[in-house]
Amino acid sequence: MCEKIHWSLAGTGVGLKSCHVDDIINAGDGIRWVEILLEQHLFNGGAALHDLERLRCNYPVTLHGTGLALGSFAPLDMDYLARLKQMANNLEVSWLSDHVSFGSLGQFFSHELLPLPYTEEALDHITARISQVQDYLGRRILLENPACYLGFNHSTISEGEFLAEMAQRADCYLLLDLNNCYVTQYNLGIDAQHTLAQLPARRVREIHLAGFDDHDTYLLDGHNTPVHEPVWTLYEQAQQQFTATPTLIEWEHDIPPLSVILGEVSRAQHIMQQAIKTRRPY
Repeated sequence: MCEKIHWSLAGTGVGLKSCHVDDIINAGDGIRWVEILLEQHLFNGGAALHDLERLRCNYPVTLHGTGLALGSFAPLDMDYLARLKQMANNLEVSWLSDHVSFGSLGQFFSHELLPLPYTEEALDHITARISQVQDYLGRRILLENPACYLGFNHSTISEGEFLAEMAQRADCYLLLDLNNCYVTQYNLGIDAQHTLAQLPARRVREIHLAGFDDHDTYLLDGHNTPVHEPVWTLYEQAQQQFTATPTLIEWEHDIPPLSVILGEVSRAQHIMQQAIKTRRPY
């Protein structure tokens, strides 16, 4: 076990995959930080946790989960939260993140991260839940915008307004998934640039980039391909607004060699550096 390290998180990171552990540890400056998918390790032990400890000695790490179900009405899972808190403290993670979504209704559970209706009622509900979680964990969390495949007729607030108001009321941060923004734009006709323009820069602490599956009539947030060109274009625009925001390359399925993912990391890092050079002073 290495000594306590207080890392600062910046630049472009990668999501941890078990097949890449040794390669990531030996990658050096090619990787700035590593995101750990919480549910893959939360209830495991032994070698997997040992690998996480090895990574922590080399890089800043973050935890990204899907289990808080902040939009659901079921009581918060306190056993899950207790395990999450212990893991975060043990690994001294830079931050924790989850999603603006719900995954259960009564006794019915979904494997998808389902979007909320953007209403005042939903806003009141999720901000109260976020505050409960943050009070228990003793830290602010980051919440990610979902990829949407349907909209709610009774939504009264735009996605950007909802996220901005949620972050303000709950005093949390935002994880801006640009692939999700583009998927939502394609599927529902919601202008991704307009959504970005409504977000307060000081609340956006992380950006996700990933690939999608094109099913002609809709896009699926597949995380199984390189980042597509329209998402790169959106990222260039986002870096002008949220300059130097730490960025993660997500690749969850059909996982290629780490060298392929590092090519995506390099491109994102270049775009970020160009935005830093051209940023206008205020």
